Amino acid sequence: AREIRGICKKTPLVIIDHDLIRAYYKPNLSKALSLNKTPDQLVMKSAETLAADLDATLLSQTTVTHIDTELKRISYRVKDTSPSDVNLCFRSLVLATGASPIQLPLVHNLGVDILSINDLSDYEAFRQRIESKKRVLIIGAGFVGCELASDLITSGYEADVVDLSEWPMQRSMPEAMGSEIRKALQEQGVKWHLGTTLETVTEKDDQVKSVRLANGTTIETDVVVSAIGLTPNTRLARSAGIEVGRGIVINAESQTSHNDIYALGDCVEYQHNLLPFIAPATHAAKALAKTLTGIKTPLRFPVLPVAVKMSACPTVICQPLDKKGVWEVQGTGKDLEARFINENGLISGFALTGQCVEKKNLLVSECVPVLH
Repeated sequence: AREIRGICKKTPLVIIDHDLIRAYYKPNLSKALSLNKTPDQLVMKSAETLAADLDATLLSQTTVTHIDTELKRISYRVKDTSPSDVNLCFRSLVLATGASPIQLPLVHNLGVDILSINDLSDYEAFRQRIESKKRVLIIGAGFVGCELASDLITSGYEADVVDLSEWPMQRSMPEAMGSEIRKALQEQGVKWHLGTTLETVTEKDDQVKSVRLANGTTIETDVVVSAIGLTPNTRLARSAGIEVGRGIVINAESQTSHNDIYALGDCVEYQHNLLPFIAPATHAAKALAKTLTGIKTPLRFPVLPVAVKMSACPTVICQPLDKKGVWEVQGTGKDLEARFINENGLISGFALTGQCVEKKNLLVSECVPVLH
């Protein structure tokens, strides 16, 4: 919507969201504790401010129940106020339905909630749950799990991290680098439980008391947070007959299998790949805004490195999408540079830690773009 308004001031815009509409920077959710930010302080703009800035109609807490691709019409229902569906016709429809946390298959006693932090509402629930608590167990040692562990430890909490992988962020970096990150966070106080997974949760008086891992270890904790990844929200698209693979399938102009219906962000499959980060969504929005306002613009992604926010070990990752290739590692200690060389001999990803993060721009210039 913001990119469209930068090009065209007149096109009527309607934004519909199942949750409360408010602007905030999602990557801050995994470092808000150390920033000493409350959930309210993370909000950058209210719905009223956004509506005025974008000259748009905003429908918060509203559920789209049906998309009629032939009539180019959606049906929706407003929470607590609409006894029946309301219909709305469109010229162009953009699906930006995001992704939801993967649910962990788990056997436990009485159905204790395992939290996830995927949006501001989740973060509000997390902050309420850890109030007056000290011990948090995180399932998942990927980007978010490591950032959250760092945030908790530097904010005075105890943090245990459980993952089936052999080292942190195993899908994104070689073992030598992952081992240094593990060591750096462990020196801060993070306790690692790798090569295993959660098996049961024990509660008392509706509060988590302990967890038992598959390797037999029992860990005393107060809160359990799952950070094992996201799965695209494709139900609405699938029910409308729109082509769906791992995510919503789009062409070079972000158009789905139906004319005048587009998609972008975490819900989308880009050339058979999922790219759940802010930068790809931003680039897609810029290109799609031009397409929707009359200038067909193919989607192009440059090299998009991601900074992983860990005070103990600065880290930058450009995750390779190639399945085949080898890591080449240089450096000592936690000052490491790793390049992923694909089967064509090209650098298609990299990872940097410690002082080597200063080489980011050099590696960006040598790396193959994600979509080109």
